[in-house]
Amino acid sequence: ERLDVVQALYSDRHLLDELREYFHSVYDIERITSRLSTERITPRDLQSLRTSLAVLPYIKELISNETAFEGFCERFELFPDELELLRRSIVDEPSSSIGDGNVIRKGFDAQLDSLRDLLDNSVEKIRAIETSEKKSTGIPSLKVKFNKVFGYFLEVPKSQSGKVPESYTRKQTLVNSERYITPELKEFEDKILSANEKIQSLEKALFLCVCSQLMNSLQRLKDAAIVLSEIDALQSLSLVARKYNYCRPRFSVDGSARISNSRHPIVERFVPDFTPNDISMDSSENFFIVTGPNMSGKSTFIRQVALLSIMAQMGSFIPAKDAMLPIYDRVFTRIGARDELASGKSTFLVEMMETATILSKATEDSLVILDEVGRGTSTFDGISIAWAVSEFIYEAIGCHTIFATHFTELTELSSMYPGIKNKTARIVETEKGIIFLHKVINGVANSSHGIEVAKLAGVPETVLSRAKEILRVISKQSALDKAVRVLTAEDLREIRQSKKGKMNRNQISLF
Repeated sequence: ERLDVVQALYSDRHLLDELREYFHSVYDIERITSRLSTERITPRDLQSLRTSLAVLPYIKELISNETAFEGFCERFELFPDELELLRRSIVDEPSSSIGDGNVIRKGFDAQLDSLRDLLDNSVEKIRAIETSEKKSTGIPSLKVKFNKVFGYFLEVPKSQSGKVPESYTRKQTLVNSERYITPELKEFEDKILSANEKIQSLEKALFLCVCSQLMNSLQRLKDAAIVLSEIDALQSLSLVARKYNYCRPRFSVDGSARISNSRHPIVERFVPDFTPNDISMDSSENFFIVTGPNMSGKSTFIRQVALLSIMAQMGSFIPAKDAMLPIYDRVFTRIGARDELASGKSTFLVEMMETATILSKATEDSLVILDEVGRGTSTFDGISIAWAVSEFIYEAIGCHTIFATHFTELTELSSMYPGIKNKTARIVETEKGIIFLHKVINGVANSSHGIEVAKLAGVPETVLSRAKEILRVISKQSALDKAVRVLTAEDLREIRQSKKGKMNRNQISLF
């Protein structure tokens, strides 16, 4: 169902662009509802909710004509009453906090409007009082003033103090003037000074009232957020598929996997001219041993197979020309080197614990990705463990497995088991060094070329020359490869003679 939605958007660029344009106006409704339920919501959160709800009818209308969106349309709810409430109550650009007089819209509450009108027209009212007093007293220089200590007062020059009526009450005497208060001015002062406090209190109450009404729709809003988030995720997958030339994966019924020109979805963004690779696995060939030097692309190749499998099963197109994949129950990986020294676990112990988890939990429907096993111990121990692990996975589990390793000795397994195949990352050797082609082909690496990689890293030439000398001596004296060939051939004959059919976990002999 997800792939159908991605396909619909992938095939109709106009539909995709229009949907994305609408989603630019949709905010994080799930976060807003969470803040609403915990009483931490702000006026700007309600502004964002209003903007989001306003665009919902357009989104629903857009997707209602697409068959792939039928399931979403059934769950897609509009909120006309909630939207109308928010439009009537909250101003277009509210302040970040409640109580400064810039949250509740004019016309929503008559008492709040009256208090605001008093503040907004206070200058005109003061001028009216001043004009009236000048006319009644005959004092043209009379002024109405304000300070934080005395509040509002009438100021009269001392030369005109004889004209001051008895109804005036003196508040302060200055060198050149006298200051008075009247009952009318005192009443006006009380209204002005209390208006701000009343506005803050009333606005908070009205805001909480709006939030209380929205609480009745809380679960519906949460459900809408889930629907929107799913559509948003799928349109993002469609955009990426169009932008980077992904293909729609198909799923096999026989457990086979065939991907042509597969690419790593992340690495290709940073590497110019990324080299794509093919992979084909089925019941007869389900275990690949990949050898080759460092930096040749082994790890990228095996990881991209896992990533593409996950992407396909989550409903995404994948970076490939064509893809047929099975349904994996789980993806197991043994990748990298790390320790847990605080809990007394060395790097190799962690590696073996991860390996043990794979061997005990993987099923024939799993995908296993191994990027080196046994490298944390001695060469002989490491090869022995890697060999036994490979046999166990192949014989007792039988799942799709890709094993990248520098132990070329393991490639002998392909001569023992028909389902194990060897692959290598192709390189070209020149007089100046090696060239990595990053192309995975059938075959076995003739060397790990570790010294060449050390050269690329800047290791001094003296060290490199000495390393080459030591390598020549060790290569001549080591009988490891021959011993492995003899042992495995004998063991193979014993295994073939002692079992019927595929071995299970309890029957397998690890050696």
